[in-house]
Amino acid sequence: MAGLDVESNQADPGGSPSAEEVFEVLMRQNAGHLMAFIRAMVRNNALAEDVFQETFMVAWRRFEDFDRDRPFGPWLRGIAHRTALAMMRKTRKEFAVDTAVVDMIESHAARHERVSMSEASSVVEMLNECVGRLPDRYREVIEVLYRGRRSISEVAEATDAGPEAVKKRLQRARGMIAECLRMKGLLA
Repeated sequence: MAGLDVESNQADPGGSPSAEEVFEVLMRQNAGHLMAFIRAMVRNNALAEDVFQETFMVAWRRFEDFDRDRPFGPWLRGIAHRTALAMMRKTRKEFAVDTAVVDMIESHAARHERVSMSEASSVVEMLNECVGRLPDRYREVIEVLYRGRRSISEVAEATDAGPEAVKKRLQRARGMIAECLRMKGLLA
């Protein structure tokens, strides 16, 4: 992640996200898979929640050690596995899960992660295609607002339209995109 200053947890002047922001996004993306992984190892709901929280804390403390050239999910699940084993030993609430079982769970989780990433890529392609089909004035509003990460008032300035006109175009553009995605079978 170019421009990321993990040491200071600050975004660089070029607009790159801080380490805290990157971590938050990665955790949100992986939280569901992480909890499923933990629940496959730990049957006690309260203990599973504790393992999840402790994994989150350990991952944050060790985030600067994370190799950004590798996937985040397996790194996070490794922390969860070690955390779960330690907590189960300490609390003696459950038996530790066999390493072979954890390896199998990790394999399934990694495969699901790859499929999810592939599906996400397909959705992005469909979304880009639908945006590309919009009439110019609607596409411009979408691109300036979302891809340019600007506010409604900034979009109004960039497109020489009033804020209310921008809001109306945005509403219509979203409707056209939703209809396009419905035709592609992505939305019900």
